[in-house]
Amino acid sequence: MTAQLGDGAAIAATTQLPVVSDLRAMDVAFSGQGAPIVPIGEQLLFSGYHYFLNIGGIANISINAGNQYKAFDICAANRVLNLLANEAGQEFDKDGAIARSGNINQALLNELNGLTYYSLPTPKSLANSFGTDTVYPIIKKHALPIADALHTYVAHIVRQIKNSIINNRLESVEGSQLLVTGGGALNTYLIERLQEALDYIKVIVPEEQLVQYKEALIMALIGVLRWREEYNVLSSVTGATRNSVGGAMWMGGEE
Repeated sequence: MTAQLGDGAAIAATTQLPVVSDLRAMDVAFSGQGAPIVPIGEQLLFSGYHYFLNIGGIANISINAGNQYKAFDICAANRVLNLLANEAGQEFDKDGAIARSGNINQALLNELNGLTYYSLPTPKSLANSFGTDTVYPIIKKHALPIADALHTYVAHIVRQIKNSIINNRLESVEGSQLLVTGGGALNTYLIERLQEALDYIKVIVPEEQLVQYKEALIMALIGVLRWREEYNVLSSVTGATRNSVGGAMWMGGEE
């Protein structure tokens, strides 16, 4: 199932502007997961890259495999890192400084890496509750200093990103580029560890405006595609039976 926060008709009536909402509903009706939907924008706007990594509350990846895109959620990311940073009195771990100061806890890392989700086939997706209700309690059970918990969880994120790329490696990896966006792209410690792990792929963090607003930009493009009645959700990444034109259109202006 999928649910839209906010009512498209009410927004259209209030703003007197056309509104597109419920972007995922049609894909779900075609037996898809309704996520991820960003890959259509990556395909159209950033075709020069081979891999796209977004590190938000959830880390997700898109893989440009020629004529077909593959995309899925990897693991909980900032949702968990921020919860741990909050315990240290910080809104977030700026530059990964607290994590950098910690030490690895192998028992916790092994338990996290053994979670069932990681062995599931694609397409697959996660809710934020995976981080808050599944991952976070596991970390707290080990009763570690916050620096060690953050250090270990960064190692976990890096390991799962690396596994996702290895298990979906393109035929030609020479010169492959990974574009990283989302708030986690500003975590310099995480990015350093990621580049160390992916020595055969160039990790690229673009200018901060694109880091912060890539998904918002693509959502606007998805709205334009809906207006033009063109495909804006790819079945190859959601598992639906076909590509679809997703979104309900609400015409709030005068005729």
